[in-house]
Formats: sequence, C-alpha cells, structure tokens
Amino acid sequence: MASTTSESDQRRHELADFLRSRRSQVRPEQVGLPADVGRRRVRGLRREEVAHLSRVSYSWYTRLEQGHDVHATADVIDSIAVALQLSEGEHRHLRRLAGLSLGQRNENALAVDDPIGKLLERVLPAPAYVVDSRFEYLAWNDALAAVFCDIGALPRTRRNVLWATFAVPGVRRSLVNWEEHARQVVGQFRAEAAAHPEDQRFATMAAELNAASEEFRRWWVAHEVVLAAAGQQSFRHAGVGLLSTDLIQLRLIDRPSLKVVVHQPSTDEDERKLEALRGDAHWGAAVNRDALQP
Repeated sequence: MASTTSESDQRRHELADFLRSRRSQVRPEQVGLPADVGRRRVRGLRREEVAHLSRVSYSWYTRLEQGHDVHATADVIDSIAVALQLSEGEHRHLRRLAGLSLGQRNENALAVDDPIGKLLERVLPAPAYVVDSRFEYLAWNDALAAVFCDIGALPRTRRNVLWATFAVPGVRRSLVNWEEHARQVVGQFRAEAAAHPEDQRFATMAAELNAASEEFRRWWVAHEVVLAAAGQQSFRHAGVGLLSTDLIQLRLIDRPSLKVVVHQPSTDEDERKLEALRGDAHWGAAVNRDALQP
C-alpha cells in the first residue's frame, strides 16, 4: 500500500512539473492573448490563463499544478493539452501522467476520414456542421464558412456555437433572425448543462459568456430550456443577398452526444445562390483536428 501511495505521489508531482514546464514555453500571442510585454512576471502563460483556455476553474488548475490529489477526466486533460499546444508525444505523456489509458478516446472525437465528414460534403452546397453536447464544432463544410463563420479561423478554444453566436461580430450581422437563433442556442445549452452536471466546462463556458455578452447574461438567467431548435434561418450575404434555409438537426444513434446540423436551402433560388457562392471553388469539409485524441 505504501509503495502504491508513493508511486501515486511521484506521478502527481511529475505531472505538476511537466505542466509548469510546458506552461512556461507558450507565449501569450500563440494562443490569442495580448503579449503584455514588460508587465509579465512569469515566463510563458499564467496559471489563470491556462485555466481560462482549458475552461476549468483557476483554483482547480492550481491544485493540479501543485501536485494535489484531484480528479481529472480525459476531456479536461485533453483540453489542457490543447491550451498548452502540446505535441502528440507530449499529449500522450500528459495522459500517462494523469493515469489515463492511451487507448481511451473521447466519444466525441472524429477521425479525419470519418463518414460524418463525408456527409457534410454530400449535402453541399447546404451549410452543415457537427457539434457535441457542449456545442463544440467537430466538423463543418465550406458553405458554413461562406455564409456564417469560418470556424477554422477561430482560436482553438473558441470553436463553439455559443462563442461564435455571441462574440463574433460578423455572425450577428449575417444572421437575419440573430436574436431568435441566439435565444434558442442558450436554451439548448442550458438543457445540455442540466443533463451533464458532472462536466464543469458548461459552468466555465457560461461564466465566460456572461462576461462577454450582455444578451447572454440576460437570457441565461431567464432559465429558458429548448430541447431542439427548428424552423427557418436566414442569412445576409454581400455577394448574393438574402439566403433562406430550413434548419435540420439530426442525432446519431451510435453517438447520441453528437448532432449534425444542416441548413437546407429553402427554395431553388436559395440553392442557386449557394451554388453561385461556390463558383469554381472546390468546397469540401473539415474535421476539427484539435478535437482528436492521440
């Protein structure tokens, strides 16, 4: 028993040392934070910045980095790996130190050649994407980038439907029925948060959005719950004008935490407009590689 305890303590301290060393190697500007040249007392990122990027509480991350005995799920460890911009080898090492099986995969992870990605290509020119229960974008097609938001251009920790809706100015301008869409997303997010009380990243995301958006703050405290958004969604586009789409949401039987969302053109004219946007460009679909597990 004493030997087991000693090994556990050693692994926790090694994990703490590894996190501190990797944190010191990441420059703020690498993760979309201001450099604050001349004002930083630490090399690399601060603890609170890593916690913020990983969507965990500052106190919890501090305890982890100090070698305390805290429970860390695979999802949280993987989020920390993304925040610290770890290489594949470093990511695998972090999982070992955290006592996680290297073969353990997040059920939300998509392989680059996943059939769902092929589906997003097949529905073109309809904008479409895949999200998990936390509304993290796992895959999307180029039509979505053309009419809504270029998900791939967002910081890795901000590839989320709520963040795009409330914090990306272009989205607010492009959505004709922005308020209706935003309130539905908040209601869906609250329903998912209630269904996953053990996942503290829902609370972290809500806190970040409360700080970033007055509208989110007002609608979040209203406690409205929406199980599934439906109806029509219209976009404004400088090149082709108004685009109307019918919103279709599909749950996967074998992966119920994933949702496929398709913006089906409402009319033949809307489809022609999307085809005109595509032009001669080779539209395809992208998988969020940062969501993949090693």
